[in-house]
Amino acid sequence: GVACLLIDEAQFLTSEQVRQLHRLAHVGGVPVLCWGLRSDFRGEAFPGSAALLTLADELEEMKSICACGRKASINMRIDAGGRRVTEGEQVLIGGNDSYRAVCPSCFYSDDDADHRRAPGLFG
Repeated sequence: GVACLLIDEAQFLTSEQVRQLHRLAHVGGVPVLCWGLRSDFRGEAFPGSAALLTLADELEEMKSICACGRKASINMRIDAGGRRVTEGEQVLIGGNDSYRAVCPSCFYSDDDADHRRAPGLFG
């Protein structure tokens, strides 16, 4: 039998898959642990993330720090020049270098220079 089910990149699950996993955990008795992003580069929920946030019995946040020193809670997509991208497909395959974890203040900043000068833990 299966002792535990571990799922990474859970934001890519469908809502139906999340419901199936929830049922497996509660009816089948199989512990299910999921890791994933809450939102996309536009600040919108992934369908799988929204379902997980709704059904999860427990939530544990893995914290990250923005370049300005504040808590990073949003993933920002950037272009080759380091500027924020605000439009495009929700999923960019192979685009790992195109994302940066940022705080909400930096996410909404249109000027990367202001982002680097923002007061924070290290500046």
